Amino acid sequence: MANTTGKKFGGRTKGTPNKDTKQLREKIDDLLTDQWAQILEDLKELSPKERIDTFTKLLEYSVPKLNRTELEGYENEMQPVIINLGNGINPEEDE
Repeated sequence: MANTTGKKFGGRTKGTPNKDTKQLREKIDDLLTDQWAQILEDLKELSPKERIDTFTKLLEYSVPKLNRTELEGYENEMQPVIINLGNGINPEEDE
C-alpha cells in the first residue's frame, strides 16, 4: 500500500550523518595526510598560473561559497547618483 499521507516513514532521521559519506571523507583525509609532503612538492613544480588555479580550486573546499542575493523591490526606486567633482559647475543652475 502506498504512502499518500505526505509524511516520511523509515530511513535516517534528520541530522543523522550518512555512514558511507563519513567513511569516504575519513579515507580522503588519511590519504591527504599521508601524501602531504608529495603534494607540496608537486605544487612547487607547477607554473605560477597552474599553482594559482590549483589554489583556487582547493579553496572551494575550505572556504564556503557565498550565495547570490537578489534585491527585490528596487526596480522602480532607483535614483540617479550625482557626483560633484568640485569643478565649480552646478548642473542644476541655469547660466
